[in-house]
Amino acid sequence: MLTRTILRGRPPKTLGIAGVTAIIALGCDCVAGTGCGWMMGMGQLLKMVNPVQNYAWGTRDTLARLRGENKPASEPEAELWVGAHAKAPSSVLTAGGTKSLADWVDEDPETVLPEGTSGFPFLFKILAIDSPLSLQVHPSEQQAVEGFEKENRAGIALGANERNYKDDRSKPETVIAYSPVRLLTGIRPAAELKRIAKELNLTWLAELADYDAAEIIKAIFAKDETSSALALDATVNAAMDWSLAHPFDEDDAAYRRDREGFDLDAVADLILLLHDAYPGDRGTLVAVAMNQLFLKPGESAHTPHGQVHAYLQGTAIEIMNPSDNVMRAGLTPKHIDIKELLSVVVADQPAPDLVLPAEQQPGVARYGLWDSHMHVDHVAVSPDTPVEYTCDGLSAILCVEGDVEVAGAGERIDLRGTESALHIGSRDVLTLSGNGQVYTAVRT
Repeated sequence: MLTRTILRGRPPKTLGIAGVTAIIALGCDCVAGTGCGWMMGMGQLLKMVNPVQNYAWGTRDTLARLRGENKPASEPEAELWVGAHAKAPSSVLTAGGTKSLADWVDEDPETVLPEGTSGFPFLFKILAIDSPLSLQVHPSEQQAVEGFEKENRAGIALGANERNYKDDRSKPETVIAYSPVRLLTGIRPAAELKRIAKELNLTWLAELADYDAAEIIKAIFAKDETSSALALDATVNAAMDWSLAHPFDEDDAAYRRDREGFDLDAVADLILLLHDAYPGDRGTLVAVAMNQLFLKPGESAHTPHGQVHAYLQGTAIEIMNPSDNVMRAGLTPKHIDIKELLSVVVADQPAPDLVLPAEQQPGVARYGLWDSHMHVDHVAVSPDTPVEYTCDGLSAILCVEGDVEVAGAGERIDLRGTESALHIGSRDVLTLSGNGQVYTAVRT
């Protein structure tokens, strides 16, 4: 696996991958004719329809543009979901009509699902981020099982605002930048926190610099309203002063960095960005202590359970376990349960490597995932170079942008932006033609 760690910097604002088509293939261990251990009956290829989530932090134009529309949507469109999550399952077009993917899987799980899975094994998304998401932490599998059972026993409704655990699954996630993506993840090392505190004259941060991640978050939320407001005022004022003296150039492709590997101009810009989006929210104090990363198109970053994180700007492809378990640490008007949050936060939270895919063959490159049985392949398709991709099992095929034909299993399905198809069953050679780039998530 080829990996590259980028500490801090600022990407250009242009969209970096055009005419993109994505294939997510679960249950497949085959690329271009290699062998696969999961053999079942005749393969099937069906068309799917995917729901859009209209969260306030989404853009009005990104998904509309991917659909080929000439005008923005009437409301923010934040996420496109591909999967069988109960909150918003995809639909599949069968010979018997349109069905919820979740219901269709439940009708014959042994045929549809890979061995060793108890449900549709992933949730795949397009993220269209216009403003910062909340600071979040996700539980481990054991924590999710215990938390889900505890809240069920307490009689807390699944849809209740105070509900933390919506299911009994963990939620590791990997994001791949489609455009430049700005995000926060984990807590900076003490040396960086001390330098920020010194340069911006932040007494509250200097006092916390030697704490671990959980201790920093706990200390920030332990502040009374007056102390929190004073710390926020000092932080915002320092950021304003710094930005006047050191303007943050978002279009500087050189990504100004100092020798410590981060840019104080970007830290000040972050503070002002969050203050504008969430004035008075002490989550801004947590964010100052976090690693700030800028992903170039094609780079990926993984967030394990227990790590605080937030996506700030950009368009991304994301794959995760099919879970909706979220504990929030600020930058949100939603419910914050600091006690439960601290029970799932891990002490050591380094910045992740930014990972580029390793070439497998001409036109095919691979990203590793959190599960050794899974990976994501990037397949480049051009009008003059169709790709023969050998796959066994369950595959959700998402056209992100442009036009692509997926042929195999006795079917030909034309897909345009945000349309998708589903492949299940035994080995089929899928011919991918058109103009685009393909992502295949694989579970062996």
